[in-house]
Amino acid sequence: MDDSKLYAVIMAGGSGTRFWPASRAARPKQFLPIAGDAPMLRATFDRLEGLVPPERILIVTAASQAQLVRECLPDLPEQNLVAEPTARNTAAAVALGAFEIARRDPAGVMVVLPADHHIEPVDAFRRTLHAGAVEASGHGGLITFGIRPDHPATGYGYIET
Repeated sequence: MDDSKLYAVIMAGGSGTRFWPASRAARPKQFLPIAGDAPMLRATFDRLEGLVPPERILIVTAASQAQLVRECLPDLPEQNLVAEPTARNTAAAVALGAFEIARRDPAGVMVVLPADHHIEPVDAFRRTLHAGAVEASGHGGLITFGIRPDHPATGYGYIET
């Protein structure tokens, strides 16, 4: 796979209800330093370093949170902030990111990441993400990473193979 075809979409439009009371509508959890010194969105952005450059990282967020994204990621190119006028949840955010990547690069390979995960070790994550992108690119497929659930969680969903 040509690494210059790899793009990342970070979904950062959460409403701040799942981690209440720390997370509120005015500052949802993706903008809080919950799992370290940096806000979770910043940590997710930084986790892509060496794999996807900032000019190929798109942030999909609610229009009401665009300024928070700018404050958190001042190095994000302006055209890479995709603000949804109305929240439509995960599928719409992924579709919006896919549309934008296809507009920019019809041969682009997309990685979709939530802004509110804590993942370690980072080097192993990058290697695994790259291997998944190579596999998806080579076979035109969809690769899903996750953790083995220990119980159904209808608020989050799970995949049973």
